[in-house]
Amino acid sequence: MDPRLGDAPALGSIARAARILAVRSRREAAGVLVGAWKSAFHGAGVEFEESRPYAPGDDVRAIDWNATARTGVPWVKRFREERSCPVLVALDVSASMAFGSAGRTKAETGALVTALVAAAAAQAGDPVGFVAFADGVRAEVEPGRGDAHTWHVLRAAAASAASPGGSTDLGVASDWVRAHARRRSLVVLLSDFRGERAERERPLAVAARRHDLVAAVLEDPRERVLVAAGRLRLVDPESDGARPVLATRRRHREAYEAAARARRERLTQRLRAEGADLLWLATDADPLHALVRFFRARGVPRRGSA
Repeated sequence: MDPRLGDAPALGSIARAARILAVRSRREAAGVLVGAWKSAFHGAGVEFEESRPYAPGDDVRAIDWNATARTGVPWVKRFREERSCPVLVALDVSASMAFGSAGRTKAETGALVTALVAAAAAQAGDPVGFVAFADGVRAEVEPGRGDAHTWHVLRAAAASAASPGGSTDLGVASDWVRAHARRRSLVVLLSDFRGERAERERPLAVAARRHDLVAAVLEDPRERVLVAAGRLRLVDPESDGARPVLATRRRHREAYEAAARARRERLTQRLRAEGADLLWLATDADPLHALVRFFRARGVPRRGSA
C-alpha cells in the first residue's frame, strides 16, 4: 500500500530527506550493519533443498521414502534453513516525538533508524513493512521487497517524522502488527513511550508472544539531565494540562535526574515483563553503532510458537 502522507510538509523537502536517508542507510548497511543483522536474525523454518544417497551416520528420520522406493537404494532429504525473516517497523510520530535538543528530534532519529533497519533487511533479502502511528495510523507500507519498495518505506518515514502530532497509542501499532504479520516476524517498535496511554496501557505482550519484539526507546539528553537555565516552563505536548514552572538550581536538577533514572528503570522492567528486547537510542548519538552492538549481542532470536 502506498504511504498516506496526509498533511506532511512540501513533497520536495520530503523527497530530499528520503534521499539522504537512502544514501546513508545503503552505505552503512552495506558494511558492518548487514553483517551483524545476518548473524542475529534467521528464518523460522526450513525448506527442502535436495535428495542424496544415504551415507552411514545419516539420520534415518530424513530418509526420502519416495526416492528410495523408485531406486531400490536408500536416499535422504537435505534441508536448508529458511533465512527470510519478515521485518515490521512501527514508528511513533506523536507530539512528544517532535522534541530534540541536540539537532535531531526523536522522530527524525526514529526515521533514520527505520532507514538503517530497512536497508539491512533489504540487503539480507527480508521483506519489510512500515507503519507510522500516534493515536491512529498516519502512514503505512505493506511488507514487501525490492529497491522501489524500500524507497516507499523511507519516504513514508521521512514524511511522518517531519510532522509529529497527537497522542501515543501503542495499541495502534500492536493492532497493525497483528493484521500484517502472517508468520513469525521481527517487530521493531520505535517510540519514546511517553504520554498518558503509553505510560498506563500494556498492549505489547500479545505481539511479543508471537514475534521477536524489539522495543527501541528514543530519548533526548535533556530528558535525562537538566541544564542550569534559570526557571523553565514545562509543557506536555500530548495533553492540555497544567504548565508548571521548574527551577533549575542544583537540588532541582538532582531531583530531576533521579526521577528520570526511576522512570528508565520502571520502563525497562515493564517492557521486559511484556517480553520485549530493549534498545535505548539517544538523539545525540549515531544510532548505527547502537544497532550494530545490539544485533551482535542478540545472536539467534528467541523461538516460540507462531
